[in-house]
Amino acid sequence: MDYRFSEQGGVTHVALAGQLNFAANEDFQAIVERVTKLRGAKVVFDLSGLSHIDSVGLGLLYIAHEELASVNSKLVLQHPRDTVLRMLQLTEADETFEIIL
Repeated sequence: MDYRFSEQGGVTHVALAGQLNFAANEDFQAIVERVTKLRGAKVVFDLSGLSHIDSVGLGLLYIAHEELASVNSKLVLQHPRDTVLRMLQLTEADETFEIIL
């Protein structure tokens, strides 16, 4: 998984690319550690470059959601591809996360 950070209007954007799975665990934990330092921020994960997400990747998103909530930050998922969106819907994660199509 590749990622890059950007800042727009006080919102932190994290563009994810590739696959969000067990192999991405270390990189993803580094992302979460960095964004939780932004207490009270809005963090948008841009999923448009993400080609695949599995159950481990989904678990990583839940961890990020919980960690950010613990520091009064908000996580938003943006532009998931069809396959990623389908996984979010099948697991009812779309009821937990704000998803911008």
